[in-house]
Amino acid sequence: MARVLQVRDVAVGYGAEPLLEELSFDVQRGEVFAILGGSGSGKSTLLRTLIGLQEPLHGRVHFTGIGPPAKAMEPPRFGVLFQSSALFGSSTLLQNVLLPLQKWTDLPPDAAAAVAMARLRLVGLDRYAHHLPAEVSGGMKKRAGIARALALDPPLLFLDEPSAGLDPITAAELDELIVALAQKLGVTIVLVTHELPSLMRVADQCILLDRSARGIVARGAPHDLAERSVDLRVQAFFRRQTLAAVQRRMP
Repeated sequence: MARVLQVRDVAVGYGAEPLLEELSFDVQRGEVFAILGGSGSGKSTLLRTLIGLQEPLHGRVHFTGIGPPAKAMEPPRFGVLFQSSALFGSSTLLQNVLLPLQKWTDLPPDAAAAVAMARLRLVGLDRYAHHLPAEVSGGMKKRAGIARALALDPPLLFLDEPSAGLDPITAAELDELIVALAQKLGVTIVLVTHELPSLMRVADQCILLDRSARGIVARGAPHDLAERSVDLRVQAFFRRQTLAAVQRRMP
């Protein structure tokens, strides 16, 4: 399997003191790769570093086959769904998806609209193309954000807490969409999450970040880590317990 993303000895943070350090992992083409961790563990900071919104304190982030994160005046080389979806409230869902096509391609208006509508159809929102973000549900906003992230047909997609704030049924539907995108389109997906049900449904591989360790404390398939890891920090995360509670259960 070809490697899409290689992270080597990366440190991230603000100022001179790293929040996380010595981060090394690979993301393979076509897989769903999850970045896990509790609140304050550095998940979002790492994501910002991977997509080029901030520089690593040291180390290297290397993309294979798609080039580095684009500069301000270059078309993006991957798609990003931000946690809030970041849709423009005064624009319809169709207009939101059209934006990257209008900015970065020379497609005629009719062709661009057809591509944008196809992306909305892909995420099940073509019937709501002319609705404003305020007129649709939270889950639909997430889907519209994914449609916009897919507008330029990127090989790699970053999702920041895609299930955050959604009810269990809507979250499960979004999980099914993520799996379908990976399988049908062959797009590689890197997602940040702390939602265990979603993680177990969608992720092929994952890393677990720990704030006190300032780095990665586990890596592998989620089900393997949940069932077999002897690391108390990993057990605490997958059991949704405090470290102290896990320690009390030890013989």
